Amino acid sequence: MMKRPRRSSTGERPGHLPRLPPLPPLPPLRISIPLVLLLFAATLGILDLRQNSSLASRRVEEDSIHELSRLLNEKQEHLELLLRLSELERVRESVASLGSDTHVKSALIFDDAGKVLASTRRAEIGKQARELYPELFTREAKQRAHQTRENLIPSIQVTPDRQALVAWFPVMSPPSPKHLTPSAVWVLTVERDLTSLKARAHNQVRMTVVQRSGLLAVLAGMLWLFFHFALTRRVDRLVTTARRFAVRDWEARSELSGSDELALVGRAFDEMGEQLRATLTQLEESESQVRLLLDSAAEGIFGLDLDGRTTLVNRSAAQMLGYSDAQELLGLNAHETWHYAHADGSAYPESECPILQALRIDAKNHVERDFLWRKDGTRLAVEYWSYPIHQRGQRIGAVATFVDITARQRAEDAQRFLIDVSTQLAELLDEKSTLERVARLAIPQLGQWCVIDMVDDEGLIHRVAEVHQDPARQELLRELAKHPPPSGNTLQPTAHVLSTGRPILGDEATQALLHTGKSGAAYTELLQRLGTRTAIALPVTVRGQTLAALLLVSDTPGFQYGPLELELAEELARRASVAMDNARLYHQSLEAVRLREDFLSVASHELNTPLTPLRLHLQTIRRALAPSHEGDSSTLLLPKVDKALGQVKRLSQLVNDLLDVSRLSAGRLHLQLEEVDLEALTRELAERFSEQATAAGCPLLVTSEGPTVGHWDRTRLEQILTNLITNALKYGVGKPVEFHVASSEGRARWSIRDHGIGIAAKDLERIFGRFERAVSTRQYGGLGLGLYISRAIVRALGGDIHVESQPGTGALFTVELPLEPAWDAQGPETPSRDMTGRGPPMSGP
Repeated sequence: MMKRPRRSSTGERPGHLPRLPPLPPLPPLRISIPLVLLLFAATLGILDLRQNSSLASRRVEEDSIHELSRLLNEKQEHLELLLRLSELERVRESVASLGSDTHVKSALIFDDAGKVLASTRRAEIGKQARELYPELFTREAKQRAHQTRENLIPSIQVTPDRQALVAWFPVMSPPSPKHLTPSAVWVLTVERDLTSLKARAHNQVRMTVVQRSGLLAVLAGMLWLFFHFALTRRVDRLVTTARRFAVRDWEARSELSGSDELALVGRAFDEMGEQLRATLTQLEESESQVRLLLDSAAEGIFGLDLDGRTTLVNRSAAQMLGYSDAQELLGLNAHETWHYAHADGSAYPESECPILQALRIDAKNHVERDFLWRKDGTRLAVEYWSYPIHQRGQRIGAVATFVDITARQRAEDAQRFLIDVSTQLAELLDEKSTLERVARLAIPQLGQWCVIDMVDDEGLIHRVAEVHQDPARQELLRELAKHPPPSGNTLQPTAHVLSTGRPILGDEATQALLHTGKSGAAYTELLQRLGTRTAIALPVTVRGQTLAALLLVSDTPGFQYGPLELELAEELARRASVAMDNARLYHQSLEAVRLREDFLSVASHELNTPLTPLRLHLQTIRRALAPSHEGDSSTLLLPKVDKALGQVKRLSQLVNDLLDVSRLSAGRLHLQLEEVDLEALTRELAERFSEQATAAGCPLLVTSEGPTVGHWDRTRLEQILTNLITNALKYGVGKPVEFHVASSEGRARWSIRDHGIGIAAKDLERIFGRFERAVSTRQYGGLGLGLYISRAIVRALGGDIHVESQPGTGALFTVELPLEPAWDAQGPETPSRDMTGRGPPMSGP
């Protein structure tokens, strides 16, 4: 069974944030309010200092940029003039004069090769500016200098540390002293330090902030004096009264006088005490009744707040979840406490939790089967309902109830298991197959492996089934039978069950299975590899006789076969017994049917044996009486002989019908295919039945569309048509009978219509059954076999026969046959065909 992760030694669940410690208490108002004011003054001063310092810094930068820009614009024009006049020395003096400003750290002019042409320091002239001032030639500074030279646009930027300004100004210079036309651009760069200017501005800001903070400190001191002398004692009185209320001392009073606000609060406290005493008394009585009702309910009930934390738990819920006290669950996250995983132990995110749906989407929810987790980590199968809770139109939480469905789930699983067992066993008609299926069905519902042994007619025990849940261990079961323990048979539990007819349970079955005598290392090792902890053996009894024994073995740690498992296993054995009994009865019924068909066949032949000479003798007597003169006694005997011949013919037909039924049931009806003209055969039969038709008052009318030639069994075809003509004359007395023969698309169509009593719609299909009739046997004779035999023969020839009729309007029987059979005749005698017409030809003896 799946277990939930254990909590850590500190009592916290893994992955759950630890509980925050309580906040420290605040000091009294007489201290806290002035202290807050002081903190406010300090905070305000710090913020003011930071803000004003930032503003002062930006103002210094802006002023310095404006001043430096003005200075360098003038200096740029002056330098370009000097360069045009080729006064390079005066250019250097002009640049050196920039060093008189104490804030200028450096100033120099360099050409496009980076060579210093003028600087505040004469020692730097002629050197590479990049080597002298690498901080001015960073990648960004080089790009700025390049843009200044290319675009002739000056720029002044603040350094990243905000402590200096760096200016880049283009200076147009002639290429040589002999040419005054500008053709080269030099760059004048100046770095001005802002540190001292910003420091001076920050000092001014600090002085202003100190003055403001001092005023707030004085105000805080005055408030402290006011709270200390005017409000503290009255507030203390209110606090003392509130504390007495908290311990349910409803006699406490503040007794504050006056018309100030605190006095009004004090009187309100006194009135609240009176109301609280009455209200809480009522609430305690009501809560006691509600708690009694909740704890008396068999269902588990718990309440949740909007954060999904438990606010209420009744006694049944706590007990079902394995908690001795419901207070242990209060305040805990409900989902993380007992609904954090699926049945297989996989994570159950809160976003998918159906219980919390009542909180998130404000909807009720019902889950018929789910799992909650007990305190010890075991799971509990439940059915639960959750509903949102509303108060004054606002959702404030949810309530959920659940019931333990472990017993119901076991019963349902057992019922489904038994239904599946019954369904699968009902399909089997063999004892060995039944026992093999039982062994497969028992695993893993009733154990990890199973063997079934059966007693044969000689009293010997044979293994008929062996199944292990793990296919890799299936071979070990076969190996187990080859290594019996020295003390006796490997199948000791099943042997005992087969001899006594009683089950072996629990320890007795396990000890019998593990018993090996003095030496049985191989046998014991096989049992260990198979997984053997506890076992149970049951008999499979059919009509009071124990035919097989069922051995179930489990290797689950801590598992023992209890009453539920025993009842389920016994029911499985009972159903196996029924299935085996059904299999035996089925085979017995098949044998009985075979004996019956053999009897009908033999009886039909035996009945035909005396009928044949009887018919011959009657025919001889009739011929002998035929030449006699009128008035002789033969005139009286001849009709009687004719009647006797008719009865013999009828009896012969009945015997032949019974013989055909026997052949059809056994699938041994043979068909001799030959070329037959259906139209000619119909006219021949119409001529043959002319006298009978005249006697019945039924004119025979034959129509056709020409010769219809096909390959059929002529004798059987005559039998079909004779049956239909006989029925038409029998049920259509006094009215004409019409025949029609046609063929199209490789099929022949033969129909006969009478205008007699007709057939009800509900009997149209039934009359083709064996021994079925749609009329009273008192009015019309016959066994009800003619149509059954006719349809069977037609379908054997690859065709079909059907009828259309209504009561009082006669009947139309139609026979459809393929001109060529759908199967090939081999040899002079064609094998018989499946009489249902749905299978291949069947051979017969």
